[in-house]
Amino acid sequence: MAAEEETVDDKDKGPLIYQESKKFHGEFFLINVYDNTKTRKVVFEVYGLDTQDQLHLMYGYSEFDGLFRFNAELMNPNKKEGRFHWVSERLAIVTIGKERKLKLQQDPTNEVPELPIYETTRKIPTGRMDLKERQRLRESMDMLDIKREENIMKRKQLARQRFLKHIQWLKEEDIRLKKLQDEKLADERTRRMQMKEDFERRVNEAMRAEKERQRIRTERVEVREERNEEQDEEDYRQLRARWKKRDAERAQAIADTRALKAQQREEQRILMAKDKKHAEAIRTKRKSNWDVRDDRIKRKSEAWLRGVLEIKADRLRKKKQQEDRKEEYMKLLHETRQPIFFAQLQRTEERRKAAEAVAKMTDKYHEKRSIPKKAKKKGKHAKSLLKGESAPTKEDTPVAPPSKENSVEAKMRAEMDEANRRAKLDRARERRIAALADARKDKINKRVAELREEDKQIRIASEEKIAERKARYADVEAKENVAKETKQEELLRIAKTRARKIYLREKERRERMAASAA
Repeated sequence: MAAEEETVDDKDKGPLIYQESKKFHGEFFLINVYDNTKTRKVVFEVYGLDTQDQLHLMYGYSEFDGLFRFNAELMNPNKKEGRFHWVSERLAIVTIGKERKLKLQQDPTNEVPELPIYETTRKIPTGRMDLKERQRLRESMDMLDIKREENIMKRKQLARQRFLKHIQWLKEEDIRLKKLQDEKLADERTRRMQMKEDFERRVNEAMRAEKERQRIRTERVEVREERNEEQDEEDYRQLRARWKKRDAERAQAIADTRALKAQQREEQRILMAKDKKHAEAIRTKRKSNWDVRDDRIKRKSEAWLRGVLEIKADRLRKKKQQEDRKEEYMKLLHETRQPIFFAQLQRTEERRKAAEAVAKMTDKYHEKRSIPKKAKKKGKHAKSLLKGESAPTKEDTPVAPPSKENSVEAKMRAEMDEANRRAKLDRARERRIAALADARKDKINKRVAELREEDKQIRIASEEKIAERKARYADVEAKENVAKETKQEELLRIAKTRARKIYLREKERRERMAASAA
């Protein structure tokens, strides 16, 4: 259970109840502990002896007790100094972003806190002082706390001013850096635009020069071709007569071959168009099927996830309602039963006292009005008479009590029997109630264990399904990535092949033009 660090005013901290000193990052700090019983909070304050920095860490009573719920030595809330020393050993100052905060670590830090050394040798002269001197001394002692509070407020104000000045400097520095960055970006943008214009100008000039060279070269080639044609025209006229017949035959054969090849190319083109159309239809259908499948899987996954989240939220809500109802029922049951149990205990105590009083009265009654036993003259009791003992006389023989006393005795005996019977029934009822309470407790514990195990199994199964689904999605995504990479590589290879073919064709064209020009 973590405590939240926040700014604490002096009026909210409460009285100072404990102090220690500790070294943080090479600087000695004074650890002050304040206890505010009104707000039920404990505040830990560290005060830098060199930098006058103040950091706070606040705990509520319940949160502070929660830190020691597993510590057998410090579980007792009365061991305050031991608890404060335990927290002081684990306090550390950490830097989060640009702020320093006071945090509680899991284990004791390397720095060991020490109790501050107070001045105990100073003695206040109290002997032989008049009333004015004592009043002046008391006022000066009261002013110590006021001066201390004033000094603390001054230090806080100075620290706050330094902090605001630092924040203002950070803002100005940020504005300056942003302005410098914008200037650099503008310069870079201008430089790149200038480079782009220079490059385009050079490219245009190169293209114009190339076009001019091509024009001059074409004119030269045309002139040379005209000259060659004039030179070869006579030879061609001589050869035409000789090749005319052969050309006619060759032309006929070429025409037949071209017609056949044209027919074959047309048939091949139609077949390729059909294959291409069929492949395109299959590709489109496959892509639509994949899209439908991906959409269906996505909808199912989202529906499953929504169902899981709804079930989880519903279970949490039902569990919270059940706990609230249980708590309200136990509270109501306690408030309802307590007066009955208290009255029942009072009645039981009254019955016990009445039974004891009746038993005492009965003992006294029997002690006062008991009838002496009648001596027997026959059997084994006759031997005592033979040995010289005199037989009981008429005066020694007890007289039977009157019928009124017998009725009182019978009534008292009946009341005693009834009291014993009721006490026995009370003991049996108490044993039965204790047995039922133990059985109910065992049943509740068993049901709680079953529910925990069931929830654990459900959670494990849900986590396994989620992990399996994630693994399946990862495999599908990996396959898609591999397919995309393969397709990109294939497209790159085709582009490289096409560029190479274009380069070779251009090279051959230039070689032919150079040969013809030569």
